[in-house]
Amino acid sequence: MRICMSFLVRGTVPVHYNYLIQSAIYHRLPTRLSRALHNKGVVEGPRRFKMFTFSRLYGDFTRSDEGLVYRDRAYLCFSSPLERVVMEVYRSFLRDPVLRLGGSELNLEVMNVVEPPELGSKTVVYTLSPIAVYRKSEVGTRYYSPYEKEWELLISLNSLRKYHALRRRYLKTGLVVRPLKAGLSRVKYKDNVVFAWRGEFEMRGPKSLQMVVYEAGLGSKNSQGFGMIEVKGRKLRELISVE
Repeated sequence: MRICMSFLVRGTVPVHYNYLIQSAIYHRLPTRLSRALHNKGVVEGPRRFKMFTFSRLYGDFTRSDEGLVYRDRAYLCFSSPLERVVMEVYRSFLRDPVLRLGGSELNLEVMNVVEPPELGSKTVVYTLSPIAVYRKSEVGTRYYSPYEKEWELLISLNSLRKYHALRRRYLKTGLVVRPLKAGLSRVKYKDNVVFAWRGEFEMRGPKSLQMVVYEAGLGSKNSQGFGMIEVKGRKLRELISVE
C-alpha cells in the first residue's frame, strides 16, 4: 500500500533529512506498533525487515547555507506491504497535518492512496529514493554499484527474504534488476554516508515478488529512506493529483 502527499513548506528543510522523516513516521504510529516495528520488524531467520520505505522530498528548491529552501510545495511518498502501518500514518496526518523537520514546517495540502501499478514479467521502474546494496565484513561495509555482479545477487536474495518473511512461502525464482541509466547518490544518515544509486532500472521476476519490493523497497536500508521505486510512466505529481 502506498500514500503520496503534497505539503506547503514553511522554513528551511535540513539537507540531511532522512533520519528526521524516519523518526516522524515512527512517532506517528501507535506506541506498541511503533516499538514492534522498530525493535523487531518482520523476522526472516536472523534478519529483521522494517517493511516500509519512503521517497526523497521532491519539489523545486534552492540550497542555502542553512539547508533546502522550497519554492512552495514538497512531495513525499510512503509505502509498506503492511496495510495497517500505512493506514496509521494516513490517519495520523488527518489528525495532525503538520510534518516538522528541524525548524521547518510542512503543512499537508493533498494526500492520496495510490492505486497499485500494473506489473509485467518485465517492468521498467525509476527511483523515488536511491537503491542501497551492501555487504558487511570484518574490514567494514562495502557498497555495490548496479554494474557489479554482486549487486544482482544481493538484490535477488534480499527480495526473496522479504517475500518469505511476509508470505511464509519460498519462491524458486528471484528478481533480476539491471540498470538502464543510473547515477550515484551519497546520502548522509546520522553520522554515516550511504552510497546508493538513482535512475531507471529494468526489473524481471514473478509479479508477486515485484509487488513486494514495490511496496517494501528494493535493496537495503529501506526504512532509512532508500529503495523506493515507481513504474515508469506513473509521474509523482499525477499520483498526488497536484497541477
